[in-house]
Amino acid sequence: MGLCWIAEHLGRRERFLAALGSQAFGTLWRDAGRAVALEDFGRAAELFAHIGSLPDEAHARLRAGQAGDREQLQRALAFYRSVGATRYVREGEALLAASA
Repeated sequence: MGLCWIAEHLGRRERFLAALGSQAFGTLWRDAGRAVALEDFGRAAELFAHIGSLPDEAHARLRAGQAGDREQLQRALAFYRSVGATRYVREGEALLAASA
């Protein structure tokens, strides 16, 4: 669901939500994308986990951590450490240090 992250990064959440609204069907991917666009990153993480998209799940947890949810941040860090994603590990650890 890379498009939801691109829309979020570019500040195009409203356009993304409008595009989702025109779809006549619901899927977990759509629900996860909607959660990202609504900045409900904890919900997005749970949906991505259910789907099995570990990178999207970790990114959603990192974004929840940026909003102050240390538990979600710890979970994101566990994934990023397990795959050697040092950039995201450094980002997550910096967030932890700043919120201590």
